Amino acid sequence: MDEPSGQDVRRHGTRLAKGLGRALLAALAVGIVFLAGNLSSSLGGLDAARIVGLGEKARVASAPSADDEVVAAQLGERLKEAADLLDSDALYRYTQGDLDTATTEAIRALIETGDDGYAHYYTPEEYEAYLHVSKGEYSGIGIVLTSTDEGLMVLQVYEGSPAADAGVLAGDLLLAIDGDRRDWELREATEAISRPLGEEVGILWSRDGEERESVLVLGEVNVPTVVSHLIEHEGRAVGYIHLRRFNAQSASELAAALRALGDEGARSYLLDLRGNPGGYLEQAIEVTSLFVSEGAVVQIEDRAGTAVEEVDGNAVTDKPLVLLVNQGSASASELVAAALRDHGRATIVGESTYGKGTVQHIRKLSWGGALKYTIAHYKSPHGTPLDGIGVEPDLPVPASAGPGSIELGDNIAGADYRYREGVDVQLDAALAALGAPSGEG
Repeated sequence: MDEPSGQDVRRHGTRLAKGLGRALLAALAVGIVFLAGNLSSSLGGLDAARIVGLGEKARVASAPSADDEVVAAQLGERLKEAADLLDSDALYRYTQGDLDTATTEAIRALIETGDDGYAHYYTPEEYEAYLHVSKGEYSGIGIVLTSTDEGLMVLQVYEGSPAADAGVLAGDLLLAIDGDRRDWELREATEAISRPLGEEVGILWSRDGEERESVLVLGEVNVPTVVSHLIEHEGRAVGYIHLRRFNAQSASELAAALRALGDEGARSYLLDLRGNPGGYLEQAIEVTSLFVSEGAVVQIEDRAGTAVEEVDGNAVTDKPLVLLVNQGSASASELVAAALRDHGRATIVGESTYGKGTVQHIRKLSWGGALKYTIAHYKSPHGTPLDGIGVEPDLPVPASAGPGSIELGDNIAGADYRYREGVDVQLDAALAALGAPSGEG
């Protein structure tokens, strides 16, 4: 972020003003979340990975010893002393822009000097966007992009989105944005498309060697948390459900999908958590509760000790269940996988999961920003640690990388998806793991 322009004395004063972080102490609780992994989605108005603080795999170091521990408030006292001197003696005063810039840089510097790899400061604008993400609300053009050898390819187009209305289809390649034609990186393209609601963006697409341009107006995009459909496979009716994330609606949408598929004749279920980066802790507990009638879901270790969270007793089904996971399954996804394994409730198929066994808390700050920081480690119901380890599948199946294969694990199939054997080897293996027809189960 650029420093305010001006004379050297003013720049020096601005750097000192980064200490105006005393407002860190005034905060309101918002929610407990799990977040990890890389989110390769582009909705045209939001870089979701940046907003929710996802990125390189982080690790949280062990807490310092009691003899060496220093409370953050001591830093605040030192910075307050410096700020008081500037207010009383310095020639140059601050504008609101100086204060906002100094606040952001000071808090992020404070975080970077600590050992919490998942801590993050959200500016007021980023926090507002995060709240929309957590509710499943987005603005953009309504596509999911993925990187391929050919360039950026549309993996999915959301129903009713500007892109869908313009005839954009999965498989289209993105060639240029607003006339800028080059080999776009995923993050670059996301940022280039990102702009305020109602503004236009011109994109050049390629489909089967033919190029065409669309001028899209960014709008509200409804991204479903759950995608589900019935798969008829070797005489079996399998209820397939892909849970994309653990937001505020995840458990209720999943419960509705389970009931609807059951009414359609599903005799077993396949829950796909591939590419699911996590989300709310309470939603992970409620999701587990849909399949387990009693017992523990997770052990949570924080400063106060260890607490055990149990299911809510509102199980929806006891039919056979297979869980699909991969390296993009993180946090809340891993909690659910570990709990279902400990209860002997599901067979886990796919790849080793991400390995994030920590819980973060997000608190809103008095000026509209928010601070995310680690408050606990969690373990499976049997006490198995997951941080840095992950969950190993019962049936290891690497993702297919052959010609014509589709990397569905990143963001699998829309509502119009129909199963085809041989396209997704992990899905094939999961269906095989459900076995022959066996009644209601």
